[in-house]
Amino acid sequence: MSLPAHARTVIIGGGVIGCSIAYHLAREGRKDIVLLERSKLTSGTTWHAAGLVRRLRPSATLTRLINYSIDLYGELERETGQATGWTQTGSLTLATNPDRLTNIKRQVSLGRAFGLEAYVVDAARAKELWPLIEVDDVIGAVWSPADGRVNPSDVALALSKGARARGVRIFEDTRVTGLQKKGGRISGVEIGGHVIEAEEVVIACGLWSREVAAMAGAHMPLYACEHFYILTKPLPEVQALGKGVHLPTLNDQDAFLYARDDVEGLLVGSFEPHAKGLPLDRLPADFSFDLLDEDWDHFMPMMENALRRIPALEKAEVRMLLNGPESFTLDSQFMLGESPDVPGLFLMGGMNSTGIALAGGAGRAMAEWIIAGEPTMELNEADIRRFSPEMNVLGALEARIPEVLGRHYDNPFPGRSMETARGQRRSPVHAGLVAAGARFEARGGWERALHFGGAAAHLPLTFGLPKWRNQVDREVQACRTGAAILDQSAFGKIMVQGPDATAFLNRLCTAEMDIAEGRIAYTQILNRKGGIESDLTVQRHGPETYLLVVGAGEVVRDLKRMRETKGEFRVEFTDVTSGYAILGLAGAKAREVLQATSNTQVPDLGRFHIAPVEIGLARGWAGRLSFTGEEGYELYLPADMALAAHEALVAAGATHAGLFASGSLRIESGFRAFGHELGPGTTPFEAGLEAFCAWGTGFVGEDALREAGNPPRRRIVSLVFDDPDAIPIHDEPIWRDGKVVGQITSAAWSYRFGQTVALAMVNAPLDLLHAQDVVGGFEVEIACTRFAARASLKPAKEVFR
Repeated sequence: MSLPAHARTVIIGGGVIGCSIAYHLAREGRKDIVLLERSKLTSGTTWHAAGLVRRLRPSATLTRLINYSIDLYGELERETGQATGWTQTGSLTLATNPDRLTNIKRQVSLGRAFGLEAYVVDAARAKELWPLIEVDDVIGAVWSPADGRVNPSDVALALSKGARARGVRIFEDTRVTGLQKKGGRISGVEIGGHVIEAEEVVIACGLWSREVAAMAGAHMPLYACEHFYILTKPLPEVQALGKGVHLPTLNDQDAFLYARDDVEGLLVGSFEPHAKGLPLDRLPADFSFDLLDEDWDHFMPMMENALRRIPALEKAEVRMLLNGPESFTLDSQFMLGESPDVPGLFLMGGMNSTGIALAGGAGRAMAEWIIAGEPTMELNEADIRRFSPEMNVLGALEARIPEVLGRHYDNPFPGRSMETARGQRRSPVHAGLVAAGARFEARGGWERALHFGGAAAHLPLTFGLPKWRNQVDREVQACRTGAAILDQSAFGKIMVQGPDATAFLNRLCTAEMDIAEGRIAYTQILNRKGGIESDLTVQRHGPETYLLVVGAGEVVRDLKRMRETKGEFRVEFTDVTSGYAILGLAGAKAREVLQATSNTQVPDLGRFHIAPVEIGLARGWAGRLSFTGEEGYELYLPADMALAAHEALVAAGATHAGLFASGSLRIESGFRAFGHELGPGTTPFEAGLEAFCAWGTGFVGEDALREAGNPPRRRIVSLVFDDPDAIPIHDEPIWRDGKVVGQITSAAWSYRFGQTVALAMVNAPLDLLHAQDVVGGFEVEIACTRFAARASLKPAKEVFR
């Protein structure tokens, strides 16, 4: 079979991910698909993966994707005749300290939202399930009987066989040497002197994906690490189980270990705290079914942990220490989606050691995205648009990625942050925040101030009462009764200019954009299905000039949406995020403090108005709005003048508040946030934002919203808990009348109420919620314990007492 001159879709990479995308595209009816593999199918990370498939995950998205994968792997053999090696062994996750037990119990609760079977068991039961382990330090465990394992190579071969049966053409030993574009869009794939013209190209080639994406000028920030596990020769203790009998997969995350039986012996792997990064120039060009050198000095601390947990290893004969390369991302979540840099180029990779478990679900999600032109499910945490080009810096990847692998088993405590590759993007007032005692967290490359109590008010982290509660209380009070500075400089800023700026924005945004100069509109950007792609404010500065202020993680996706919407509109748009600082100034004394900084009169602004303002030695403009819901302003300043303005505000008596304070106030006020309450799968009707839709203007998604109709089948509500010991984080299931009716989307301690307040998406009882201000009878399950809560469609601070 010779290479074609044209294909509808070309997939680069013949591992389990590429094969899954090909299979699902073909299954959905897509024709003319070509898959190219530089060596042989499965020759990359796939062939040496451990093959563990565990249903319980820390997020709803991952849980959905893996559940689909498991169902698929059980069906593939019947469909294709190719075994996948799927074996339902169950999994056992140990806890040796209270925080770990809380974390795995939280996962059990999340699983119940999807009907997953899992049980919290004691040490004695754990020993029965895994007789080879020592349990003297185990305080509890979770037993998940529906989990299992597969043979990764067999899964990939089954997917490829199913793809071939549907017409996919697969070419092995075919190395891609270049990518072509026409008019900025992907147009072809080069294989030496041959070119395959293509309408779409998918990159799913594991370790090499970043380099292949760069051939088209696309950013794909991932990096490789060495990943280790040992294989032993047969052990009598494993042989005694009997032929065909398997141990559950063992997860001992406090010791950084996982284990399973393997050919009458054991496989024991690790996510060691001090991982080893792997520059790709260390690998030969023909690296294929190959491994890296054994490194017993590096693995020995993990081996000692394994010997303590599984004493039978002391007399085991090690068959090999496998060291295989694997790719990871900056935030430990995989990436997929259409490149924001190159239309028609789709990217998937950085599976962070979950590639086999995710391959089925993620492959389907990618295939559906390619066909529909939009994600068909909530994928925000994996969406490649969360990464800006600034994050694809090799030095940052080399520093951060080993930490990502090393913290794979960390408890996801609130307030946790990575320690490497810090300071990449800093606010223009960063030095002032440092001087004020800020405790920072890295978010999207930016240093964001969480609170101003420093390390003393932050560590140690916990799932319970956090150390920062009293500090944040002071910051919240300042936002209400004083004048608190909230650094919002990480927000994206996009300048829109041109004769058709108004018409373009009316097409792009839901709200009416033909507003008076000096006004601000709150609005959303929707996709064609009516889902929310961005949540933003729009300022009109002139007849043809607007400034969009968007969430810190929304700039890339908004610019992509704007390019797709531009068409024949005479308009230009520019990312000016780095050119301006934004300082929130919240509280009853905000105007007084602002006036004290200036020799000119502070304008008497109405809500959602802007005007020029002088602040000390700086000049910018002020907007009368606040993300906290309290009185105050947003101050927009040229980056080079921002520190001067900050110094003047502090000298006039302003204090500081961080993200924890603003988050608490936001949730009390019922303000929705993108990535929490808002996302591509949520409509304005569901979010209670339909009042910001200018019906009849022809905005993208309007037709879909009209077809969907109102009222919706689910709604965002405010929740207040009855018990002050209830401390949810996000995604916790909400019960009512014995059924799961929703999940928490955001939560924070309310200093107004003295208990937790939350926002949540619920599907029942909508009739009561519409009829009554407050509805009781809800229970939120947190780490296997249920806490009573009351709900309202109105903001918490308006209805709860």
